[in-house]
Amino acid sequence: MDDVSPLDQQTLAVYRAILFHKQHDPDKLAELLDIGRDDVHMALTRLSDLSLLAPSGDSPGTLRAVNPSLGLKVLLQREQDELAWRQQRIEQNRAALAALAAEYTASAGSGSDGSEQLDNVDEIRIRLEALAESCQQESLVFHPVGGLTKEAIEASRPLNERALARGVRFRSIYLDSAVNDRVTRAHAQWMAEHNSEIRTSPTLPMRLLIIDTTAAIVANLPGQTGPAALMFHSRPVVLAMRALFEAYWEHATPFHQQSPDEDPQGLTPQERKLLQLLATGLTDEAVARALGIGVRTERRIMAELMERLGASSRFEAGVQAARRQWI
Repeated sequence: MDDVSPLDQQTLAVYRAILFHKQHDPDKLAELLDIGRDDVHMALTRLSDLSLLAPSGDSPGTLRAVNPSLGLKVLLQREQDELAWRQQRIEQNRAALAALAAEYTASAGSGSDGSEQLDNVDEIRIRLEALAESCQQESLVFHPVGGLTKEAIEASRPLNERALARGVRFRSIYLDSAVNDRVTRAHAQWMAEHNSEIRTSPTLPMRLLIIDTTAAIVANLPGQTGPAALMFHSRPVVLAMRALFEAYWEHATPFHQQSPDEDPQGLTPQERKLLQLLATGLTDEAVARALGIGVRTERRIMAELMERLGASSRFEAGVQAARRQWI
């Protein structure tokens, strides 16, 4: 789906000229604003795409300014439709992977395709260490837990350091709520400072590690109990899992290294994410689960944001947040 261009200062100036000066002619707008005629045409096209300009009924062939609240409502609906489309694609990938896992479980586990089941913690740890040492190009990881333990981080740090020294590229996706955990955030910060790419997502379907295009380990699959994991060496299976990772990576949020008080709008990462999740149409309960907080806390934060925005409803808060570029 096509992206909608944001409102820049030049585009806003054209909108205000039409609104306040009742000026519609591109040449006169260019002269009034001291900008090029092509720039005026680009701004008019952008404003029309954003539904902030509409054909005039009084002066055929010209455009009139539309109430920003109405125009942004259309824009927000477009973005919500795009998010729904992306979520549908992720769910399709998730269903395909779940079907693959079910076929594997039902296949009597012969391992003829190079796959195997790992049944205990020690066996999993041995495989993970061997894979980490064999990695030459890229390591992709899902971390579907609220926070990492110090012990797990300390155990993985030497492996990560050696891999980074070999030029291995790390890309990891954590839960949004995980970066609220001090230990996990510090580890993500360390990885980011060592040229690793970190993003966060509201949800993740499983624990996943992919090494190059040679191996993948999955755990915490639906219906799976205990510390068991599945390891795959089949290239088509590994490539399918990489495709799943890329689908989540595409819509995940980049990990921000700045502290909350450095945010240009004065928002904490939690406040900004709450607004983004509400804009997708999630309920209070779903937003609270994604953020790893209680519903009462989520509602209190939202009430404070509405007061700061001067909004009397959540929809109005969404419009005001979009106008201020908070989301």
